[in-house]
Amino acid sequence: MDVFKAIKNRYSCRAYKAEPVPEEKLKKVLEAARLAPSPHNEQAWKFVVVREAEKRKKLAEAAMGQEFVGEAPVVIVAVALEPDEVMSTGVPNYAVIP
Repeated sequence: MDVFKAIKNRYSCRAYKAEPVPEEKLKKVLEAARLAPSPHNEQAWKFVVVREAEKRKKLAEAAMGQEFVGEAPVVIVAVALEPDEVMSTGVPNYAVIP
């Protein structure tokens, strides 16, 4: 894979099909997220899969009214396990907590 081509061609999707995401594709994305590197290989996060329309709507509101968040057929939320943690440099890790 050409990293520079991927960076150049990336985009932020704002429109989604109203079709459910196949379970196999969802599992593949979650596995990739699980394998993402982290300091000290701690993976200090969890992922929550949100399919329910009402919960997705609340997520859109929590995302400062970004309606497209609630329009996706499924949303994966990354949750910090240590939201108040400060990096060794003294800088907060900036976990987002509602």
